[in-house]
Amino acid sequence: MTIRILHCADLHIGDRRYGQFDAVRSVNTRLDDQRDNLAHLAEIAIEDGVHAVIIAGDIYHRKSPSPAEEDAFAEFIARLAEREIHTFAIAGNHERPTAPGRASPLTHIDTLRIPFFHLMDDACVKSVELSSGELFVAGLPWPTRSELKAEGLSPNPLAWDEFISRKVESLAGQIPEGARAVLSAHIWTSTLAAGQGYDPHGEPICRVEVLARPPFSYVALGHIHTHSVQCSSPPVVYSGSIDRTDFTEADEEKGAVMVDIGGDSVSWRFVPTKARKFVTIEMDLRGFPNPVESLMAKAEAMELDGAIVRIVVKQRKGDPPLDGRNIRPKLRDVFYLRVVRNVVSEDEKPLQLKAYTPLGALEEFIDRSEELLPYKEKLIETAAKIAEEATGG
Repeated sequence: MTIRILHCADLHIGDRRYGQFDAVRSVNTRLDDQRDNLAHLAEIAIEDGVHAVIIAGDIYHRKSPSPAEEDAFAEFIARLAEREIHTFAIAGNHERPTAPGRASPLTHIDTLRIPFFHLMDDACVKSVELSSGELFVAGLPWPTRSELKAEGLSPNPLAWDEFISRKVESLAGQIPEGARAVLSAHIWTSTLAAGQGYDPHGEPICRVEVLARPPFSYVALGHIHTHSVQCSSPPVVYSGSIDRTDFTEADEEKGAVMVDIGGDSVSWRFVPTKARKFVTIEMDLRGFPNPVESLMAKAEAMELDGAIVRIVVKQRKGDPPLDGRNIRPKLRDVFYLRVVRNVVSEDEKPLQLKAYTPLGALEEFIDRSEELLPYKEKLIETAAKIAEEATGG
């Protein structure tokens, strides 16, 4: 029989960015979004006959969540437990203590022995007997630098790859031959980092080949908010976050992954969640006598109801000021509004693409700043002395 798993990650319960403080309930309004998305995930799991939910890290946004944030997660796992759906929670970098021996914000849930809940805050393998057979889950939480140093390694990509390889090898060795098994980890893959041009700056990273190996039928990853497939056989998949967390994710579809593991086959599909919209409106309003009216003419042609909206405008000095106070009343149906007003000079020269010395770049920057221009000579002189000392000249 087929084992059905819902793979999600990066819930970030308690992320308060782009929300408002509700003084009556003493919570940030973004917590309502997070509760709604968790309720939606639970509905998907129940309606689609899921046997287990794997959360690949970053359940909370902070290591010290508020009682309301803890309640949101408790409500989610309790609803799954009522339907005898197992939850495997892998600790991410937002939960994992930086020092050994410290408790994580998930520890108390494990201590309460909540039925069908399995915390994986250390590398381990757990198995459950389901109506469709036995499932083994190998969990690799966010590796810490203290763990790396304990093995005599320094935090660089090669050392992390070696460290993670050892961990995965150990986990794989604990799974019986022929068993249906899933590996879940909260890490970077080198393929993804290279594709995004990202320098992991000492963060845990490994080659995809380290993860895509027997006996694992599927590899459930977390940490990266963008849904992506790193390998097709076996599937190595980042589910992505369940909601948008900032404007860099405005165009990304958010959701989870439904996985079916048969006796000798595996299939999966992406399941979208009801993520809140992020919308940016950019306008050059220099010299406009009625900037609010001009902006509203553009805004009214867009679907902004319930959206998190960022308005970025250019204006000249002396133009009628534009800010949230004179725009918010006209956009009552947006969830959150932020106005970024850039004041530019009419005689501002475009930057020329050319090679700069450090002092030349500083001089160019000062020439463009009315506030710094009176101090130009002193700033250049001081910078020259610092440069001379740094180079030993």
